[in-house]
Formats: sequence, C-alpha cells, structure tokens
Amino acid sequence: MPSDAAALAPFDDELAASYVGKYILVGLTFLDPYGQECRQQQLHGVIQSASRDGILIDLRGAHAGQTWNMPPALDAIRPAEPGCYTLHETDEIVDDPDLLASWTIRKPATQH
Repeated sequence: MPSDAAALAPFDDELAASYVGKYILVGLTFLDPYGQECRQQQLHGVIQSASRDGILIDLRGAHAGQTWNMPPALDAIRPAEPGCYTLHETDEIVDDPDLLASWTIRKPATQH
C-alpha cells in the first residue's frame, strides 16, 4: 500500500494513460482490526481508464462482466514478470499480465 508521502505525490497523467489497455493482476489482502489476515482475493482484467478518480478495471475470469475501481495510487502498480500466475481463490491461471498491484485493507475497530 502506498505510503502517506507517496499518496501526496502529484498524479502523473501521462503514466496513467500508459496503463490504459494493459492487463493487470491485483492482489487484495484483508486484515481484521488487529492486523490478522482474514482473507485474500485476486482480481484481473483490462484497465479501461486511469484518472485521479481511480483506475477502472474491466474484470475477466471468475468476475467477468464486473468492473472494479482501484484507488488512483500509481505507485501501487508495477510491471509483472512474464509467466503464469495461479490465483489461490479460484485456481484460474493468468498468463503474462502486463502489470501487478497489491493492496492491504484493514477493517477498522468497532466503537463501543
């Protein structure tokens, strides 16, 4: 997940535009309020648009027909190494994605 300093970096419109049409594999890790991992999810698809409003992904595979709007943190995206990626949740195989991104999402503590 991007640091606070990275989140304040200016949005690079040219870099964002270069991601449109690329195939991305996104890993999500969900934590409970105490930092313990609850579950993982992986999504993949083609980036339809990338702007300050978010990075819109047209999902493929098990989530085909859906879209997911990823936060507009370009520093969370990196080039993917060539190869086959097996998704743990669905056993899908994604061949040679262009890009990878990973996010850690922590559930807030409930107020009593």
